[in-house]
Amino acid sequence: MIDILPAVLLWLVAAWRTPAAWRDSSKRALWIAFLALAVAITLRVPSIAAPMDATLGVNNLSSLGKHVGCIVAAHAVLTFVHDMAQEKASGLKSSRLHLVFPTAAAAVITVLFFATPQPREAVDLLTEYAADWRITAYGGVWTAYLGAALFSASRLCWRWGRQPDAGLLGRGLRLTGMGTTIGIVYAAHRVAAVVLGFLRHSPVPASTSETISGLLLFSALVLIVTGSTLPAAGRLRRWSREYRDLLQLYPLWLSLTEDVPSVRLDPLRRRTSEILRPRRVHDRLYRRTIEIRDALLTLSDHAPSSLRDQARAHVAASGLIGAQADIAAEACWIVGAQQARKHNEPSSGEALPPASGGRDLPSEIQALKQLARAYGSDLTRAFAAKLDHVRTLETTQ
Repeated sequence: MIDILPAVLLWLVAAWRTPAAWRDSSKRALWIAFLALAVAITLRVPSIAAPMDATLGVNNLSSLGKHVGCIVAAHAVLTFVHDMAQEKASGLKSSRLHLVFPTAAAAVITVLFFATPQPREAVDLLTEYAADWRITAYGGVWTAYLGAALFSASRLCWRWGRQPDAGLLGRGLRLTGMGTTIGIVYAAHRVAAVVLGFLRHSPVPASTSETISGLLLFSALVLIVTGSTLPAAGRLRRWSREYRDLLQLYPLWLSLTEDVPSVRLDPLRRRTSEILRPRRVHDRLYRRTIEIRDALLTLSDHAPSSLRDQARAHVAASGLIGAQADIAAEACWIVGAQQARKHNEPSSGEALPPASGGRDLPSEIQALKQLARAYGSDLTRAFAAKLDHVRTLETTQ
């Protein structure tokens, strides 16, 4: 279970990043990194690797796939860090290994792998066949590229992560740099294991060496995943706040646009559909504020001065004062205007803009949320009931 957990984590991260990677090519490098790591760590699980090799009829083929996946992942992480540094700090000089290096490294280890006789399935290819010079060369090429790529990525992460005003992105890069630094230690450990195996020295058992490698690899993965995901935390917070605002404004929006459906740009969606649509939240929230204001402007034509005076008197009788009283009075006359429109009462010709509002989208959203709370309050419902009662008395007389 412990072996499978990192693989599951990486597959989840890769799946989460897939839509964004296909929409934006600049995000594909990191997606490729997580996908390649997911493949590599999956092939590291013995319960998956051994059956796959047996099915394909090639001993230790999963080890080759794992090592090629690590090469792809290391190059993708380096590309991601390089592009991010160039984008955020144009004056920061940086370099990265060209694509020819990982391609050549993958080709060389593939040739060496198939050139090596492997009569049995190995728990760790690099240690169990270390006495064969071809596997020693295989391990040397693999770890040399892995170490060089991780060193370059670490250098970029630490340089850019310490830039002034880097903020959340800087902290994420520093975490990624810690992960790639541990990755360098992992590569050095693998080099030492290969060299000692070739010289037929075994200061520690193979199982212990494998455990140490696993701990180093898992630590590096956790830090790289956390660091690369951390810059998205700000966007996630913003999305969650706007998502909550969108749902909080839904009851007010629905009530108003049922009376003034002409302001809706899109077809009506019920609350369940709103909850289950996590995409384009900012655009939908922006549109919702516009539609609410357009509906209020239309309804204000049915809110003469006499109705507004009644609303203010009703609110004053409740003891509210100041800004709260203004918002509550606005909610009351909105309800009155809705009733007048439903009963086809003639308009007053006084299309006055609402009293509350904001200078920008955030302040406008806050104003509308306050209005929505007042609109759904007992005070507003009591005012609506009072108007209904008066209208009923006038009808019966």
